[in-house]
Amino acid sequence: MTENPDLQLVASTYPMFGNNIKRTWGSAEFVTYIKELLVAAKGSGGNGLPEPVTQALQRLSDLHDQNFHDLLPHMDNNENFKSVNQEFPIIGGKLEAYWGRKEFGPFMSELLHDNRGGNRKGFPFETLMALHALAEQHNQEYRHLFPAVDIWSQGQN
Repeated sequence: MTENPDLQLVASTYPMFGNNIKRTWGSAEFVTYIKELLVAAKGSGGNGLPEPVTQALQRLSDLHDQNFHDLLPHMDNNENFKSVNQEFPIIGGKLEAYWGRKEFGPFMSELLHDNRGGNRKGFPFETLMALHALAEQHNQEYRHLFPAVDIWSQGQN
């Protein structure tokens, strides 16, 4: 792990971050720590970390998720997930696979918005509400996966 170029970049720029990443790598503590770093890294108003460091942190987070997927939260105790999974097990499997990952957002968007010209049957009301609740929960817990947009600076040159 110490030879990873992303870790080297982070550690050379912010030694304390690098030491904490090395110390927590492979643990549930890492998942929380990197999530907090990414929120801080993408701070509002451009006061976050330099973009190369932010990108390196995101790649480290993705690598950790791939190697230690079992440390990510499981959906077994989530009532909204159970509701969706009971009625639509294939969708439930995908929700669980994408939970905590950047692919979750695009999957939910595709799932909830008809892009087939109105030919979809749609979900029962209870399932639709559970899906929306899951999307909101995911957005709150994994907000670091969604870059902050400063609406006040858009369109200004």
